[in-house]
Amino acid sequence: MKKLIPIMIIVLFTISGCQKPPITNFKDYAVYLQPTPNTHLQQIDTEFNFWTNKLINSPGDIIAESKLAGLLTKRFAYSGNITEIHRADSLYRVVNVINHTTGSGTFRSLATNCITQHRFQQAQLYIDSALALGDDKYLTTLMEFDVAMELGNRYRAQKALNSLADKTTFEYLIRAAKYKDHVAGDLDAAIGLMEKAFDKIKDNPAPALFCWLKTNLGDLYGHANRYSESYQCYLQVLAKDPHYYHALKGIAWLAFSHDNNVANARKIVAYLQQQHSVPDYELLLSQMAASQHDSMAYQQHIDRFITATKNKLYGNMYNKYLFAIEADEQNNASRCLQIAETEVAHRPTPEAFSWLAWAYCRNGEVNKAMETARLYVANKCFEPDALYYLGKIYQAGGQNSRARTYLKAAQKSSYELGPVVSNSIKESLKAL
Repeated sequence: MKKLIPIMIIVLFTISGCQKPPITNFKDYAVYLQPTPNTHLQQIDTEFNFWTNKLINSPGDIIAESKLAGLLTKRFAYSGNITEIHRADSLYRVVNVINHTTGSGTFRSLATNCITQHRFQQAQLYIDSALALGDDKYLTTLMEFDVAMELGNRYRAQKALNSLADKTTFEYLIRAAKYKDHVAGDLDAAIGLMEKAFDKIKDNPAPALFCWLKTNLGDLYGHANRYSESYQCYLQVLAKDPHYYHALKGIAWLAFSHDNNVANARKIVAYLQQQHSVPDYELLLSQMAASQHDSMAYQQHIDRFITATKNKLYGNMYNKYLFAIEADEQNNASRCLQIAETEVAHRPTPEAFSWLAWAYCRNGEVNKAMETARLYVANKCFEPDALYYLGKIYQAGGQNSRARTYLKAAQKSSYELGPVVSNSIKESLKAL
């Protein structure tokens, strides 16, 4: 028998009649919800056909194979088709058999694909191989930082960052921003560094870099509760590239989490599902259903999300969301512990340990949860969901003062956490 949405969510999810003025306006982005030919995909496909013919005429041509692998990786960003990443991997591995002793470029490409698939330990092996070769050390060091951050190795990340001689480059600034945000917990400093990075590339005629950085700025502004600036970033990105789907998703979240305009948020998501087939949108729709007390629709969207992510090609890419579903919504204590243990084994970050601590708590091992939180999470992870878990763990352990500190810290990120968790925080604070 399917489980219904937890009564806590149905009962506690209330929206105040006194809403802040809306940030989003349907007229601003309606034009981007009209299906239009994706010129990026068309260009990628044209190039893909060219290099495919090259490979047919010259079997074993590693240049053609490398080009095809790169195009498949680019295509995935617009199609959301996970098979394209795996096809790219296969091609890169074939190429690497031939050139693994002559150049580090293929190792970096393989590492990039591993990061996309959340295969971070394998990415580290590829980067170590690239470092051993020694060529293009600057590019490899940049990726050394990226992988170290994903694995929670803040010391190696800092060492890689400090080894970069020029502290004013775009490449340095965006990584320094990530370090400030995720390791130091200094969001304002991270935003300042990202703004400096944007100044470096704002006149660049290539839209890809502009869109990537501006969207990231939009996300950071949202995390800092600078909603209007976040919205304007997303609109500027769409003006450059109407098919930059992350920007549309950002607007959908603003419409839902800030404006409480579920109808418009659903319109955006419906369009995104047509254009970009990934499981993420079912999860977003489930939260919207929960906000409207529609337990049947909620469970349908959750079931679709879980079914989609069972595709083995996704690997551990959706563990974060599957963990939250099992721990907080399906109340499946053994399953959430299994997911947390898997994540910590493959990616021992403070955030992953926050899941493990919460899983212990959900399994009734409160003292073990608090000890894990103390050793691996507290003052090491500043993600809103981790702060929320810390608050709930200390509340369960009767340490009300600590619980209140962490829950209030999480409450500052109510927009990022979404209305359902935000109301859970309010109720938890009332109970302290």
